[in-house]
Amino acid sequence: MNLKMSYICLSLLFITFCSLDARAQIQLDRPKTEPPLDNPYVINTPREQILQTVREVFNTCAIEIDDTLSKPSEGKIVTKSVVFTRGVTARADLDHLARMPAREVRNWQQGRWRLEVIALPLDEKRSQLSVSAQIEGKVIEASGGTQWVQGQSNGLLEDETLRGLAGRILGIDLSIKVSSGRPTRRILNCEY
Repeated sequence: MNLKMSYICLSLLFITFCSLDARAQIQLDRPKTEPPLDNPYVINTPREQILQTVREVFNTCAIEIDDTLSKPSEGKIVTKSVVFTRGVTARADLDHLARMPAREVRNWQQGRWRLEVIALPLDEKRSQLSVSAQIEGKVIEASGGTQWVQGQSNGLLEDETLRGLAGRILGIDLSIKVSSGRPTRRILNCEY
């Protein structure tokens, strides 16, 4: 009887161990990643309304528009550079949004971005909205001076901005859902 009980206990222990190991490998509640929106994104809205909404969102987020580079008559809005990171976290923040040149990795001091939003009319009711970002990092050179070095954007900032603008224009939520399940409409730190 004692041998039979120990066999049953070992069998139960083995089954429990195997089921825990299998459960650790399969995560059914892991959120699926959403693919980025098409950039340019086609919207059933006239160009003038898109440009007005872009200006409102940038105003709400305190993102200044560069009037010298912007050409509203051509459907182009360019922002002034926005410093989004400084100090110790600059390297990680820059790596999150762009691929920076490897030779400059050691001394990142700041990171900044500039957006270019273009709305092109397709017909009277439809327009094409595109967003591009220029991301730069500030480094200290060996001579003691500083220099802004341009990185290659990985598309995260563009997608986040495009989702926010298109969602606001269409009146729907296109934002990526966060782990809490609560959707957010935001451009980096600005939630609107």
